[in-house]
Amino acid sequence: MTRIPRQQQGAKRDLVLCSWLRSQGGRGLDTRTHAPSVAQDEFRRILGGSDRLRGAAGELLQRTRAMLDTSDAIVLLCDPGGVVMDAVGGAQGQRRGERNNLQPGGCWSESAIGTNAIGTALHLRRPVTISDDEHFCAAIRHWACAAVPLHDPLDGRLLGALDISGTPGAGFGNAGALATALAAQIEASLRDADLRGHRALIEKLLDSRPRRQGDEMMLLDRFGRLVWASDAFERCAAQSGLPAPEALRRLAAQREGDAEHAATLLRDRLPGADVDVLGGPGAALGLVVTLPPAPARRRPAPDAAEGLTLDAIAAASPTLAPLCAAARKFHDRAIALTIEGAPGAGKSTFARALHAACGGPTRPFETLDCAALDAETLRRDLREGTGPLRQGTRGGALCLGEPAHTPAEAQPLLAQLLDRLTERSVAPVRLIALASAPLAEAVRQGRLCRELQLRCAGAVIRLPALAERRDEIGPLVQHFARLCAPAGRRPLRFSPAAFEALRRYDWPGNLWEMRDLLAALETGRAEARSRVVEPADLPADIRASTGPTPLRLHESEKTAILNAVSEADGNLSRAARRLGIARSTLYLKLEQYGLRQPPRR
Repeated sequence: MTRIPRQQQGAKRDLVLCSWLRSQGGRGLDTRTHAPSVAQDEFRRILGGSDRLRGAAGELLQRTRAMLDTSDAIVLLCDPGGVVMDAVGGAQGQRRGERNNLQPGGCWSESAIGTNAIGTALHLRRPVTISDDEHFCAAIRHWACAAVPLHDPLDGRLLGALDISGTPGAGFGNAGALATALAAQIEASLRDADLRGHRALIEKLLDSRPRRQGDEMMLLDRFGRLVWASDAFERCAAQSGLPAPEALRRLAAQREGDAEHAATLLRDRLPGADVDVLGGPGAALGLVVTLPPAPARRRPAPDAAEGLTLDAIAAASPTLAPLCAAARKFHDRAIALTIEGAPGAGKSTFARALHAACGGPTRPFETLDCAALDAETLRRDLREGTGPLRQGTRGGALCLGEPAHTPAEAQPLLAQLLDRLTERSVAPVRLIALASAPLAEAVRQGRLCRELQLRCAGAVIRLPALAERRDEIGPLVQHFARLCAPAGRRPLRFSPAAFEALRRYDWPGNLWEMRDLLAALETGRAEARSRVVEPADLPADIRASTGPTPLRLHESEKTAILNAVSEADGNLSRAARRLGIARSTLYLKLEQYGLRQPPRR
């Protein structure tokens, strides 16, 4: 196993040391002379799944190629797994890259080739430079590399990374800045392409499907992202016993870019609704879901959020009760509130219940999808008093969905709009923001401007995930079983073994996942006489969950140390503070578990 020589430990950056610790777990990594290649079928699948990113980067890479003809540097576009999809550069640089498989098809994740800029940047989700002997494998230490992760500008999802690799030395000093600039241009191209695509999709809808009186519509792009929905779509879907729009969106996004496949899935889940693909064969722009007028809709069925009050939430959950009380105080005092929580944790339901509880059931509750905003429209709204500013005459609550996903050029304008809305409105307007990740972290990462965060987060509450409140899983399962039970039938019941499997499961999809599971179980047992669910009736991943396995003491300590180092982004001083031990003690513990040797004193 490769170890960091003592004389080098003081010179190594903590970021590099932490990556080496992760790399030491890979058997035989230190002897590799080149990165492994993925199979041809897998490579074709990767390319097909990344056509949107490659399309946005293609023109930029071709322009860059001309600048690198006489250079030994190469520019690489990688997928989220570190697989190189495209590479451009001079002949000399590409020949050097071939020797280490720094070329299309090569996998440069940390688990495949140890510490390197591509793999480490993808692991940390931030820009990284790795040079010379900072690389884990000796055979690639003749490279200097700078990599920057690429994110979807609409939802923040990791799409891949851009890397510049060349010869170490003074001439490579500006590579990090260049890689950052190129990555920003690619993300801007993605955003522009999305806006053009959404505009074309809306025009196609208006041309091909004029809205009939009573119809409610939802428009999704070919990646399953919400473009537009009529005002009453969510309410009508709930009244018809159909899945919530967000659940439909996640279902449509299962196979990225395949609108035909998404339409098939949605038709299965939406009997009685029209699901149409917009665009020509092989060139689908997206799809539209149309709910028929009210008389043709199915019998209304209660939804998880329908009529759920803040008092009911507090009474049902000892964990959420103090959060309900705090949120009520903030809302009553007109303090902008950010509700944080993992997807499916119930942020939207909580926000609506809060609005209704604070004297606002008759006042409007408006939602704003921040990812769909654009600077031009916001400028017009500020100039003409249109858009969200109209709510200033009606009052109520404005609920901002994922402020951190607001396009960068629109963020200052949205901050101005919110300031005007709260300070100059005729009727009081309360601000509520929903965030799946802390807004403060988005500010630190440079994805969110401080002004917008301050407008949204006068106070912050965090809704815990289901895995953090396992004692409440039983009552929640019973709650959803009652909601999903058809009229005249008793709710589903669960055998002790099935109930224990549900309690041990981590529920990564939180309340969405639980609601969808109960609905699926109810549908699957529509003709069955027994209303008791056994473990065999549950999905395989739930049956397989056995909960945490007790570790021996030294294994628990080792896990705690590695987690602390990882959470501190490789900063060993911060990791030691998290563990409550001295940095010197942390070095000794790392040496004890064979992870690294202590530094020379």
